[in-house]
Amino acid sequence: MGKYASHEEFGINAPINYREDTTSESFLKGMSAVCPPGMKPKVSRGKKFEEKTDFKASARWHKNFDVAMFGGSDIGTSDYESKQMSLEGKINGVKRIPGRH
Repeated sequence: MGKYASHEEFGINAPINYREDTTSESFLKGMSAVCPPGMKPKVSRGKKFEEKTDFKASARWHKNFDVAMFGGSDIGTSDYESKQMSLEGKINGVKRIPGRH
């Protein structure tokens, strides 16, 4: 069985977890694992990565996931950022399932 019981639970939890889990530390840790021996990624690249994983990026990721997996987005194609915000506002009554942290 999947991590989320319903599509609404996915829509509320997954974008929040995406934002919380895509940190500069997680980027640098992952890149360090694939770097050649004796080298390490630049800290500035981790900061740039984190800047690009804000709310807009998580809303775009959710929309693109819906399109890829279900053929259409439940948050629509126009103004999906505000629709994502209203979806996350519905968190009352939907179980919050934390990500990797």
